[in-house]
Amino acid sequence: MENPVLNISPSFEIRDDRFDTNQIAECHLLIEVSRDRFRFTVYNTLHDVIMWLEDYHVFSLLNENQLLKTLKTVYQEHQFLAANYWKTIRLSVNANHFTLIPDEYYEADEATKYLNFAAGKNLSEQEHIFDFKHSRFGAVCIFGIEKDTFAWFKEMYPARKIDPVPVLGSLIEGIVQDRNNNGLHLYFEDYYITIIYFKDAKLHFCNRFHFRTPQDMVYHVLFVMNELGLSVDTPTMFYGEITSFSDRYMQLTQSLSDVKFALNPTKIRFSQYFEDLPEHRYYTLFSSFYLY
Repeated sequence: MENPVLNISPSFEIRDDRFDTNQIAECHLLIEVSRDRFRFTVYNTLHDVIMWLEDYHVFSLLNENQLLKTLKTVYQEHQFLAANYWKTIRLSVNANHFTLIPDEYYEADEATKYLNFAAGKNLSEQEHIFDFKHSRFGAVCIFGIEKDTFAWFKEMYPARKIDPVPVLGSLIEGIVQDRNNNGLHLYFEDYYITIIYFKDAKLHFCNRFHFRTPQDMVYHVLFVMNELGLSVDTPTMFYGEITSFSDRYMQLTQSLSDVKFALNPTKIRFSQYFEDLPEHRYYTLFSSFYLY
């Protein structure tokens, strides 16, 4: 079968023409991967701003995951991604499966069992399992990344230690750092929604739901709100793959009265080229910088 991922171009990109590849040693490379997306951004410490962003779709055939093939193609063609002298590299993983375990119940030796139980199947043969501690909330996020994909990243950057973090961790850390840790927070993917609820600056709820239609998605949100005893005027923040003209937005705003799109992380500066950026869409990618 002919390789479906040739001559890949970003679906969205922002490039500051002041960026010089000779400055890579003074730049942080922030990468975010998932089954259907690969995106990265460059934080230049010399200018103290985000200067570059590229976002790629990963098109899968049936059940075959094309992420690694897409990565290899993009890296082979890219002018600087494969450079091995970045100041630091942060790899964020939007894992297919994850679970949160309270600190008091967590045993590191049982991490694989926790994740297998949450997924309802044995993942350890296909995935490298990691844990990430949310020290502010006394919880540990357990997640996985495909072994072949992780091994490839380590091979690409042998001079840098690669410690994957969950996209969920970037999202929560960004919310806390930006002092938005109250109310409801909805993170949208193409067919998943993650619902997070903070009360009195404490994390009270976090779960991810699969949906097929906007109506399914709204049902999940309203069901969780009902279970938590939340009213329709609860402050709600949107992140990820949603726009003000999408069906999912229209459906939600018929039920919720206080909704906002997230803005860029407040402690990170951006080049002037980012003025028209859909800020909520890349919030998790930028917030991974907080995890250094």
